[in-house]
Amino acid sequence: MNKTTFGRQHFILTKEHLRFEEFADACEQYRYIGLCYGKPGVGKSFSAWHYARWEVFKHYKLIDELDEKLEEGIKNCKAIYYSAPVANTPKRIAEYFDLHLLKFGNALAKVEGKANPTGLLREARYQCPLVIVDESDCLSYKSLEQLRHLYDEYGFGLILIGMPGFEKRLARYPQLYSRVGFAHEFRPLSADEMEFIFERNWQNLGLELDRNQFSDVEALKTIARVTNGNFRLIHRIFTQINRIQQINKFQRITQEVVLAARNCLVIGQA
Repeated sequence: MNKTTFGRQHFILTKEHLRFEEFADACEQYRYIGLCYGKPGVGKSFSAWHYARWEVFKHYKLIDELDEKLEEGIKNCKAIYYSAPVANTPKRIAEYFDLHLLKFGNALAKVEGKANPTGLLREARYQCPLVIVDESDCLSYKSLEQLRHLYDEYGFGLILIGMPGFEKRLARYPQLYSRVGFAHEFRPLSADEMEFIFERNWQNLGLELDRNQFSDVEALKTIARVTNGNFRLIHRIFTQINRIQQINKFQRITQEVVLAARNCLVIGQA
């Protein structure tokens, strides 16, 4: 799921996101390295993107004058968010953070009304409280070492997000692993959360979920079984349900509609 998709989706506050917030706040407060890992599609990236409040700030340029929207975005930004590319190198990572740490500190200086924010270039890079690196399992050993160097140099908290097993791989790198203070497993949605989200999706489709209707309850249980608490998969299957509903002018979501939607998707092992 790309970051443009995040912007189009309505964020739903889940228990897992609240746990992620507590974890991220601790990494920021104590300036530790934190490891976040979980199965694909459970919502790690979406939660990190929402927590960082990076959407407005990422477009900021050093020469920009502040308007109300930009100033509000800078004030709300809690972290630099970086999604590691597959083709990553230590040089590429160093260049990205050299620029964005500078931008972050420069923007804060402008918001705080400091007389000459562009004259505080060296100090600016030390103002960022937290860096979140998504897709961290793509990083090579040398790229991870570059991140460790930046972490030591600038003193920010650091969150590395990856797939299950990523935390065990990092244990092979003692210089980095010895700085890890927290680990957080991002788990799938609970049954109660799934029901809450399903009901909202029913409403978004212009329908009302009636628990006294067997077909509605049957469809609900089928979606729960197919998606198994996977946030991304829930979004994808309701997109297909909406498409099938519009094509066929259905007024209810039934088990047959859900299974037809499921057959339109490529679903791997969760």
